[in-house]
Amino acid sequence: MNSKIEEYKEMIQHDIDLLGYTDLRYSLFAGRDNNRDEFQLRIEYLDDHFEVYMTADRASVQGKYEFETFFDAMSKFLYLMQLIVLSNRRSVQKGERPEYPCSLWDKEKIE
Repeated sequence: MNSKIEEYKEMIQHDIDLLGYTDLRYSLFAGRDNNRDEFQLRIEYLDDHFEVYMTADRASVQGKYEFETFFDAMSKFLYLMQLIVLSNRRSVQKGERPEYPCSLWDKEKIE
């Protein structure tokens, strides 16, 4: 399965690059307890299923989705990435603080 996971990782990274979302905080199949960061979107393969979830402050888990197939998990992961960008851009436009500093929603770029 490791070679399949590497293939899946490359597929997601390719889409992230195409979308221009490389500045977001995300983790691709790093393992449940590895490289955790606050406000990070994660995808993992654990116990014969895929998990997609966000970490919140202090890297606690927030909203976990489980999938049997990779493509369902990938779709949810990329959808959540888009929501993160839109939500933080909206926060900046309203004068609120975003989850974390990122070039995708810097005030100068969205006005």
